[in-house]
Amino acid sequence: MSDIDEWFVTRNSVEHCENALGWRHCNSDASRKQFTKSTGVRWSELLRLPYFDPIKFITVDPMHCLFLGIAKWIVKRLGSTKGY
Repeated sequence: MSDIDEWFVTRNSVEHCENALGWRHCNSDASRKQFTKSTGVRWSELLRLPYFDPIKFITVDPMHCLFLGIAKWIVKRLGSTKGY
């Protein structure tokens, strides 16, 4: 947990959409797999919606946060910054 600051990388939604279009233009499953491995992005039909922002609209699964101890860590960290 000491390296949590390195876990989350700020992403750009424009770059994400460009990468998703790049994934769509791949001509085989193998090239799509390699593309996904290098960029971490796949195409989604939701990207066609003009109001959909894949970066802002991401959901965090609360069960995994509880299971991995992330929720406890966040509460402790917030409590320490508030002076409690």
